[in-house]
Amino acid sequence: MFFLAGIGVLRALWLPILDVSPKILRLGDIVYVPYMILIFLLEHMFRLMGVHLPPTKFEAAPSLMIMMLGLLIFLLGTTTWLYGKFRGYRIIDFWIYRFSRHPQYLGFIVWSYGLLILAAITPSPRGDYIPPPSLPWLIFTLTLIGSALNEESNLIKKYGEEYVKYRAETPFMIPLPKPLINLLTMPVRALFGKSMPERRREIIGALLIYGLILALLSTPMALKP
Repeated sequence: MFFLAGIGVLRALWLPILDVSPKILRLGDIVYVPYMILIFLLEHMFRLMGVHLPPTKFEAAPSLMIMMLGLLIFLLGTTTWLYGKFRGYRIIDFWIYRFSRHPQYLGFIVWSYGLLILAAITPSPRGDYIPPPSLPWLIFTLTLIGSALNEESNLIKKYGEEYVKYRAETPFMIPLPKPLINLLTMPVRALFGKSMPERRREIIGALLIYGLILALLSTPMALKP
Protein backbone atom coordinates (compact mmCIF):
# COMPACT_ATOMS: atom_id res chain seq x y z
CA MET A 1 0.00 0.00 0.00
CA PHE A 2 2.93 2.37 0.59
CA PHE A 3 3.68 2.16 -3.14
CA LEU A 4 0.76 4.53 -3.70
CA ALA A 5 2.49 7.40 -1.91
CA GLY A 6 4.73 8.49 -4.77
CA ILE A 7 2.82 7.41 -7.85
CA GLY A 8 1.47 10.91 -8.49
CA VAL A 9 4.99 12.18 -9.16
CA LEU A 10 5.09 10.08 -12.32
CA ARG A 11 2.58 12.39 -13.99
CA ALA A 12 5.42 14.76 -14.86
CA LEU A 13 6.88 12.11 -17.18
CA TRP A 14 3.97 12.54 -19.58
CA LEU A 15 4.31 16.28 -20.13
CA PRO A 16 6.85 15.98 -23.02
CA ILE A 17 4.46 13.66 -24.87
CA LEU A 18 2.03 16.55 -25.30
CA ASP A 19 4.62 18.25 -27.51
CA VAL A 20 4.84 15.20 -29.78
CA SER A 21 1.17 14.30 -30.13
CA PRO A 22 -1.60 14.55 -27.54
CA LYS A 23 -3.28 11.55 -29.15
CA ILE A 24 -0.58 9.29 -27.73
CA LEU A 25 -2.13 9.82 -24.32
CA ARG A 26 -5.35 8.33 -25.72
CA LEU A 27 -3.83 4.93 -26.44
CA GLY A 28 -5.60 3.68 -23.35
CA ASP A 29 -9.09 4.78 -24.37
CA ILE A 30 -10.32 1.20 -24.27
CA VAL A 31 -10.59 1.66 -20.50
CA TYR A 32 -13.66 3.85 -21.06
CA VAL A 33 -15.69 0.88 -22.29
CA PRO A 34 -16.97 -0.16 -18.82
CA TYR A 35 -18.10 3.42 -18.18
CA MET A 36 -19.78 3.60 -21.58
CA ILE A 37 -21.66 0.38 -20.82
CA LEU A 38 -22.70 1.77 -17.43
CA ILE A 39 -23.99 5.00 -18.99
CA PHE A 40 -25.86 3.03 -21.66
CA LEU A 41 -27.61 0.91 -19.04
CA LEU A 42 -28.42 3.90 -16.83
CA GLU A 43 -29.84 5.86 -19.75
CA HIS A 44 -32.19 3.04 -20.67
CA MET A 45 -33.19 2.54 -17.05
CA PHE A 46 -34.06 6.22 -16.60
CA ARG A 47 -35.94 6.28 -19.89
CA LEU A 48 -38.07 3.38 -18.76
CA MET A 49 -38.76 5.31 -15.56
CA GLY A 50 -39.69 8.41 -17.55
CA VAL A 51 -36.84 10.46 -16.10
CA HIS A 52 -34.84 12.77 -18.37
CA LEU A 53 -31.60 14.25 -17.03
CA PRO A 54 -29.22 16.76 -18.66
CA PRO A 55 -26.23 14.94 -20.20
CA THR A 56 -23.68 16.82 -18.06
CA LYS A 57 -25.33 15.89 -14.77
CA PHE A 58 -26.00 12.38 -15.97
CA GLU A 59 -22.35 11.79 -16.84
CA ALA A 60 -20.81 13.56 -13.84
CA ALA A 61 -22.82 11.78 -11.15
CA PRO A 62 -21.59 8.24 -11.97
CA SER A 63 -17.96 9.37 -12.02
CA LEU A 64 -18.33 10.93 -8.58
CA MET A 65 -20.02 7.79 -7.29
CA ILE A 66 -17.17 5.69 -8.66
CA MET A 67 -14.67 7.89 -6.83
CA MET A 68 -16.63 7.59 -3.58
CA LEU A 69 -16.80 3.82 -4.00
CA GLY A 70 -13.05 3.68 -4.52
CA LEU A 71 -12.43 5.71 -1.37
CA LEU A 72 -14.75 3.44 0.60
CA ILE A 73 -12.97 0.30 -0.60
CA PHE A 74 -9.59 1.83 0.17
CA LEU A 75 -10.64 2.87 3.68
CA LEU A 76 -12.14 -0.53 4.40
CA GLY A 77 -9.00 -2.23 3.18
CA THR A 78 -6.71 0.03 5.19
CA THR A 79 -8.82 -0.35 8.34
CA THR A 80 -8.85 -4.12 7.99
CA TRP A 81 -5.11 -4.25 7.35
CA LEU A 82 -4.30 -2.07 10.37
CA TYR A 83 -6.64 -4.05 12.61
CA GLY A 84 -5.11 -7.32 11.46
CA LYS A 85 -1.58 -6.08 12.08
CA PHE A 86 -2.58 -4.75 15.50
CA ARG A 87 -4.06 -8.12 16.44
CA GLY A 88 -1.02 -9.97 15.13
CA TYR A 89 -2.61 -11.89 12.24
CA ARG A 90 -0.09 -13.58 9.97
CA ILE A 91 -2.38 -13.39 6.96
CA ILE A 92 -5.25 -10.92 6.86
CA ASP A 93 -8.11 -12.92 5.39
CA PHE A 94 -11.21 -11.46 7.02
CA TRP A 95 -13.69 -8.64 6.36
CA ILE A 96 -13.04 -7.10 2.96
CA TYR A 97 -10.00 -9.34 2.46
CA ARG A 98 -12.42 -12.23 2.05
CA PHE A 99 -13.51 -10.73 -1.26
CA SER A 100 -10.28 -9.14 -2.50
CA ARG A 101 -6.65 -9.94 -1.80
CA HIS A 102 -5.65 -6.34 -2.55
CA PRO A 103 -8.47 -3.98 -1.52
CA GLN A 104 -6.16 -0.96 -1.14
CA TYR A 105 -4.94 -1.27 -4.70
CA LEU A 106 -8.49 -1.93 -5.86
CA GLY A 107 -9.78 1.13 -4.04
CA PHE A 108 -7.10 3.33 -5.56
CA ILE A 109 -7.79 1.97 -9.05
CA VAL A 110 -11.54 2.53 -8.72
CA TRP A 111 -11.07 6.04 -7.28
CA SER A 112 -8.60 7.04 -9.99
CA TYR A 113 -10.91 5.59 -12.65
CA GLY A 114 -13.68 7.88 -11.49
CA LEU A 115 -11.23 10.78 -11.58
CA LEU A 116 -10.20 9.81 -15.10
CA ILE A 117 -13.83 9.78 -16.21
CA LEU A 118 -14.40 13.16 -14.60
CA ALA A 119 -11.39 14.55 -16.47
CA ALA A 120 -12.69 13.07 -19.72
CA ILE A 121 -16.12 14.71 -19.48
CA THR A 122 -14.85 18.07 -18.19
CA PRO A 123 -14.48 20.60 -21.04
CA SER A 124 -10.98 21.89 -21.69
CA PRO A 125 -10.24 25.59 -21.13
CA ARG A 126 -11.08 27.82 -24.09
CA GLY A 127 -8.36 27.72 -26.72
CA ASP A 128 -6.68 24.70 -25.18
CA TYR A 129 -6.83 20.95 -25.63
CA ILE A 130 -5.92 18.56 -22.86
CA PRO A 131 -6.64 14.92 -23.77
CA PRO A 132 -7.85 12.68 -20.97
CA PRO A 133 -4.79 10.74 -19.79
CA SER A 134 -6.14 7.26 -20.44
CA LEU A 135 -2.71 5.84 -21.35
CA PRO A 136 -1.01 7.06 -18.15
CA TRP A 137 -3.94 5.72 -16.13
CA LEU A 138 -3.65 2.37 -17.89
CA ILE A 139 0.09 2.19 -17.22
CA PHE A 140 -0.35 3.21 -13.58
CA THR A 141 -3.03 0.56 -13.14
CA LEU A 142 -0.87 -2.13 -14.70
CA THR A 143 1.98 -0.99 -12.45
CA LEU A 144 -0.23 -1.39 -9.38
CA ILE A 145 -1.29 -4.84 -10.53
CA GLY A 146 2.35 -5.75 -11.05
CA SER A 147 3.18 -4.51 -7.57
CA ALA A 148 0.36 -6.63 -6.13
CA LEU A 149 1.59 -9.71 -7.99
CA ASN A 150 5.12 -9.12 -6.75
CA GLU A 151 3.84 -8.79 -3.19
CA GLU A 152 2.07 -12.12 -3.55
CA SER A 153 5.28 -13.80 -4.65
CA ASN A 154 6.98 -12.51 -1.51
CA LEU A 155 4.06 -13.60 0.68
CA ILE A 156 4.18 -17.10 -0.77
CA LYS A 157 7.87 -17.29 0.09
CA LYS A 158 7.14 -16.03 3.59
CA TYR A 159 4.00 -17.98 4.49
CA GLY A 160 4.09 -20.91 2.06
CA GLU A 161 1.00 -23.09 1.74
CA GLU A 162 -0.95 -20.91 4.16
CA TYR A 163 -0.97 -18.04 1.70
CA VAL A 164 -1.33 -20.34 -1.32
CA LYS A 165 -4.57 -21.63 0.20
CA TYR A 166 -5.81 -18.09 0.85
CA ARG A 167 -4.94 -17.08 -2.71
CA ALA A 168 -6.84 -20.04 -4.12
CA GLU A 169 -9.98 -19.15 -2.15
CA THR A 170 -10.01 -15.35 -2.62
CA PRO A 171 -10.28 -13.25 -5.80
CA PHE A 172 -7.24 -11.25 -6.84
CA MET A 173 -9.00 -7.89 -7.05
CA ILE A 174 -12.73 -8.38 -7.59
CA PRO A 175 -14.95 -11.47 -7.81
CA LEU A 176 -15.47 -12.39 -11.45
CA PRO A 177 -17.28 -15.26 -13.21
CA LYS A 178 -14.96 -18.12 -14.06
CA PRO A 179 -15.50 -17.85 -17.86
CA LEU A 180 -14.46 -14.19 -17.70
CA ILE A 181 -11.41 -15.07 -15.59
CA ASN A 182 -10.42 -17.70 -18.15
CA LEU A 183 -10.77 -15.14 -20.93
CA LEU A 184 -8.74 -12.48 -19.12
CA THR A 185 -5.96 -14.88 -18.17
CA MET A 186 -5.70 -16.47 -21.62
CA PRO A 187 -2.53 -14.55 -22.61
CA VAL A 188 -0.78 -15.51 -19.36
CA ARG A 189 -1.76 -19.15 -19.69
CA ALA A 190 -0.59 -19.16 -23.30
CA LEU A 191 2.79 -17.70 -22.35
CA PHE A 192 3.55 -19.32 -19.01
CA GLY A 193 1.15 -22.24 -18.74
CA LYS A 194 -0.50 -20.87 -15.58
CA SER A 195 -3.17 -18.33 -14.76
CA MET A 196 -1.01 -16.08 -12.56
CA PRO A 197 2.56 -14.93 -13.22
CA GLU A 198 4.78 -15.48 -10.20
CA ARG A 199 8.38 -14.65 -11.03
CA ARG A 200 9.41 -11.06 -11.63
CA ARG A 201 10.21 -11.66 -15.29
CA GLU A 202 6.85 -13.32 -15.78
CA ILE A 203 5.07 -10.39 -14.14
CA ILE A 204 6.87 -7.82 -16.29
CA GLY A 205 6.28 -9.86 -19.43
CA ALA A 206 2.59 -10.31 -18.68
CA LEU A 207 2.09 -6.60 -17.99
CA LEU A 208 3.83 -5.66 -21.23
CA ILE A 209 1.64 -8.07 -23.20
CA TYR A 210 -1.58 -6.79 -21.62
CA GLY A 211 -0.49 -3.20 -22.08
CA LEU A 212 0.25 -3.80 -25.75
CA ILE A 213 -3.08 -5.56 -26.30
CA LEU A 214 -5.03 -2.75 -24.64
CA ALA A 215 -3.10 -0.07 -26.52
CA LEU A 216 -3.83 -1.78 -29.84
CA LEU A 217 -7.52 -2.06 -28.95
CA SER A 218 -7.48 1.65 -28.09
CA THR A 219 -5.94 2.74 -31.40
CA PRO A 220 -9.22 3.16 -33.35
CA MET A 221 -10.64 5.28 -30.52
CA ALA A 222 -7.46 7.35 -30.22
CA LEU A 223 -7.40 8.15 -33.94
CA LYS A 224 -10.87 9.66 -33.86
CA PRO A 225 -10.83 13.48 -34.02
